[in-house]
Amino acid sequence: MSTPLAFAQEIEPEIVEIRRDFHRHPEVAFEEVRTSGKVAAYCEQLGLKVLRGAAKTGVIAELNADRPGPILGLRADMDALPIHEENEIEYRSTLNGKGHMCGHDAHTAMLMGAAKLLGKYKDRIHGRVRFFFQPAEEIPQGGAKKLIEEGHLDGVAEMFGLHVNPLLPTGVLGLKDGATMASMDRFELLVEGVGGHGAMPHQTHDPIVTAAEIVLALQTIVARRMDPLEPGVVTVGKIEAGEAFNVIPPRCKLVGTCRSLSKDVWQKIPEWIETIATGIARAHGLDAKLEYTRGTPVLNNTAPAVEEMGAAFRKLGGRDTRIRATMGGEDFAYYLEQVPGCFGFLGAGDGTPATGYCWHHPKYNIDERALAWGSALFVQLVLDRAGK
Repeated sequence: MSTPLAFAQEIEPEIVEIRRDFHRHPEVAFEEVRTSGKVAAYCEQLGLKVLRGAAKTGVIAELNADRPGPILGLRADMDALPIHEENEIEYRSTLNGKGHMCGHDAHTAMLMGAAKLLGKYKDRIHGRVRFFFQPAEEIPQGGAKKLIEEGHLDGVAEMFGLHVNPLLPTGVLGLKDGATMASMDRFELLVEGVGGHGAMPHQTHDPIVTAAEIVLALQTIVARRMDPLEPGVVTVGKIEAGEAFNVIPPRCKLVGTCRSLSKDVWQKIPEWIETIATGIARAHGLDAKLEYTRGTPVLNNTAPAVEEMGAAFRKLGGRDTRIRATMGGEDFAYYLEQVPGCFGFLGAGDGTPATGYCWHHPKYNIDERALAWGSALFVQLVLDRAGK
C-alpha cells in the first residue's frame, strides 16, 4: 500500500501551485480575505464542515464533525509580512511592501494538501480532525489567542503544527522537548527632556544622548542581571527623534523586543528595563516612561507529542533530529498552554542560496519538495492516532 508521502508526491504539483498562488498574493495579519476564501472553498469541495470568519479572517474546517470523541488539531498560519520581496522568481509577490517571507504560504498549502489526502484514508479515520487555518500569527496576541477565545480549541485533545525551515535540508524534521521558542514582548521607552538649538546644548536636556546611554545600559540586563545559563534577548530595533540636523529635540522614543525561555526572567524584565531607563534619565535631568506590552508566551512542546511527531516522520522515511531552542516567538504557544502538542521545524532547504535565507529576510524562499513531506506528515499523524 502506498505511503502518505507517495500520495502527497502524486499531488505535489497541485500543492506547489496553491503555495505559489498564495505567494503571489500575500495578505498581512487580519487581511487574509482572499487567502481564507480560497481555503474555505477548497475545504468545502472536499466535503469538510467549514466555518468562515473565525477570528475575523480565519477558517476552521473539520473532518468527521458529526462523530463523538476527542479531536486532533492541525494548524497552519496564513498571514504574510510587511516586507518587500527581493526574490527574482516567476511567482514573486505582486504587491509592493508585502511578501510571504516566513513560509506561511507553504504552511497553508501543506495543510490543504493533507485535508485532500485524508480522503484516501476515510475508512481508517474514525475520530475527528480539526484544521485550523489561522490568521495573524505575525502580530502580538493575534490569531491563535482569538481562536481560543472564540472556543475553537474546545474538545481538541492534541495539537500539531509545522514551520518550514530552509536552514534544515528537505527530508529532515527538527524537534525539541519543552521550551522550544521564546516569549516575545514589545516595549516603548519615551525619553523626554528639553529641546533647543544644536549649537547651544547647555540650554537643553538632550534626550538623544540620554537615550543612547539607555540603549547601551539595557544590554547589561542579559550580561549582568540574568543568570548566565538562562537565555534572553533585549533588542532596541527602532529609534525616533528629531526633525532637523541642527535642533536638539524634546523627546526620543526607543522601541524594542524582549525574549526569554524562562517564566522568571519573563516576569522580571519589565522592572529591569524601567529601573535602568528611569535611573539614567533622572541622572541627566530627564524623564523616561515605559510602555510594556506582553506578546506570546514561551512555546513548550510536550515530550509524548514530540515523540509522536518524530515517529510519524520516520514512518515516511524521513529523519528527525533534536534542535536547540530559538529566541523567535510563535503564537502556537497559546494552544500549547491549553492542550498537549508539538510544533516542529520541517526541513525545506536544498543547500542553495535561494533556500538559505532565514525567516523575515527579503530573499527568504524554500525548497518546494518539502511541501509533500509536510502534507504527508499531517496525514501520518492522523493515521497513527486512528490506530491507537
